Amino acid sequence: MPKYVELSNKMKKSLRLGSSPIAISFSTKAPKGVEQMKGEMRLCQMLDKVRFDNEIFYTTSDNHACDGGSGSCGMKEMGERIKTGEFLSKMGLFGSARAARRFINSNPRIEFGTVKVVTFSPLEKLTFEPDVIALICNARQGMLIAEAFAYESGKRALGMTGPPICSSIVAAPFLTGEVVYSFGDHGARNNMKIKDEEVFVGIPTELLPCIVENLGKLKF
Repeated sequence: MPKYVELSNKMKKSLRLGSSPIAISFSTKAPKGVEQMKGEMRLCQMLDKVRFDNEIFYTTSDNHACDGGSGSCGMKEMGERIKTGEFLSKMGLFGSARAARRFINSNPRIEFGTVKVVTFSPLEKLTFEPDVIALICNARQGMLIAEAFAYESGKRALGMTGPPICSSIVAAPFLTGEVVYSFGDHGARNNMKIKDEEVFVGIPTELLPCIVENLGKLKF
């Protein structure tokens, strides 16, 4: 799709990105011409598979090794041990089940049953219409995206500390229609090839053309 090739090239040049922006779609059927990923892995690892291996693939709930990813994307219901907060508190991530439950209930999550397939592609290799564009970038690059977003709208991007990236930069931009930033989470940072100084950004697809255009207007 030529328009996404152009957007990707402009974005990578303006920001001096070291890897491709990641396009993600939520659907009930697999896009034509896209093959299903073999095996299973965490959603966060799927992002690395796209940006480092330059692969296009679709996934069903069976491909997701982490319930957080499939649950955030609406493909699987949250298990009871997660709902009660006991699992996360026993892991040591929270001081009590109450705190864990409060955290879980506040995380953005696409409605269960509305998504059967989640598809991934480097932005410049798109063969389907995406819903969200995810980036892993350094703080300066993230700042420039925020400035480009605000250039004409005057709006601030959202920041989500704590929620896993499957919730914050994959589900949340889709649900809110807003640019969302995240520092990431233990699961993502432990399982991805990511530098300490890198951050995560999720962009609703419909905002991408304006952001890319405004990157060229910024005086920096």
